[in-house]
Amino acid sequence: MMLLWVCVLIVAATVLAMALRSAGDPYARAEGRRPADLANARVVESNVALAMTSPFKLHGRPDVVYLTARGTLVVREDKSGLRFPHPAAERIQLSVYAAILRHNPPASLRGVPVEPFGYVRYGTPGRTRIRWQRVALLTDGQLAALVLRYHALARGEAPRRTRDRGYCEKVCRHFNRGCSGA
Repeated sequence: MMLLWVCVLIVAATVLAMALRSAGDPYARAEGRRPADLANARVVESNVALAMTSPFKLHGRPDVVYLTARGTLVVREDKSGLRFPHPAAERIQLSVYAAILRHNPPASLRGVPVEPFGYVRYGTPGRTRIRWQRVALLTDGQLAALVLRYHALARGEAPRRTRDRGYCEKVCRHFNRGCSGA
């Protein structure tokens, strides 16, 4: 009977070791399941603060910047814990990163073209299902219009798009600086 228990424990330990070995690093697994556009891409920047002052002021910290096999840059933003994606906000965020990379890239990336799309990676590796979403980016003209609207809202000059003052107070964050509405 004792021999049977020893055999059961050895088999259980072996199965557990195999399961842990096959699990591996969830972040590496998520990175290995990239979309086809990024299949042979390599990470060239990760969580690096970027900024530009011309043609308008922008700054940001992209989660990942890839250099594709075609020699172009693609930006990626990670979103964890989001039950409901916010595609418009994510599109603007990725577009800002791409604009900065076009106008004021780090020295090692000067002259490298930026793709007109980026990716949002939803989920937390090892905890939730990972889903990649390709996002078409805004042009510099569209970003410039958004920057102008933001400044007009901050000065209280732009017409608001909502009559719900509480909503505006929660959403537009510059409300206390004289914003009359979002």
